[in-house]
Amino acid sequence: MRRLVLTLCAVAATALWSCRDPAMDKGRAFLQIEDWPRAVASYDGVVARDPENVEARLGLSLARLGLARERAVFGADSVEDWLRVARDLAIVERLDSTQNTRDDRADALFHGCLWLQKHGRPGPAEKLARQAQSADPHHSASAQFLGNLSRSRGDLADAERWFSRALAGDSSYLPAYVSLGEIALSDHDPEGAVVFWQMGLRRDTTNAWFRQRIAEIKDSLGWGSPR
Repeated sequence: MRRLVLTLCAVAATALWSCRDPAMDKGRAFLQIEDWPRAVASYDGVVARDPENVEARLGLSLARLGLARERAVFGADSVEDWLRVARDLAIVERLDSTQNTRDDRADALFHGCLWLQKHGRPGPAEKLARQAQSADPHHSASAQFLGNLSRSRGDLADAERWFSRALAGDSSYLPAYVSLGEIALSDHDPEGAVVFWQMGLRRDTTNAWFRQRIAEIKDSLGWGSPR
């Protein structure tokens, strides 16, 4: 979201050279103080009058994203909230090809996926996770989600592919190291599990889970205690 805020600031700076719009000014002010409902109302009014206004579209997207995240803290969000955000961000890119909203769009789709999973709708949840990957192949959380699904179905090769993809998107994404190590163990490769967990430990040197599991495997292999 930080990248989109910076982008909005750049777009707004350019817009200052054109005619001032009181509704736009209100939208910027409400967005700045994170008054999401009023920011949504202000930008929505501008979009209704000028559907191709990129700054208003981007501001509306950010305001709705902030509102959805705020509602999610209290469990008051909905899948419709997240899908609306993803749609708005996609419109921004269609109007201005220089805009890059893919990471926030993938994140919105993934939050919709989690909402559906939580409410007992695994099929649509998987569909949204795949859409998140289509929006941004580097979105680690949705890749991890799909890897967990493949693993639960017994397709370890596909699970490993997704977990590796999660790491390709973010080499510090610890859940993928955990999962790859567990797959190695299930494939009777404890040495491989240690390798993955050591890689995870190097990225989080205080992680007690990695330390404990590495120690257990090394002890079972007779390697002695880790230093």
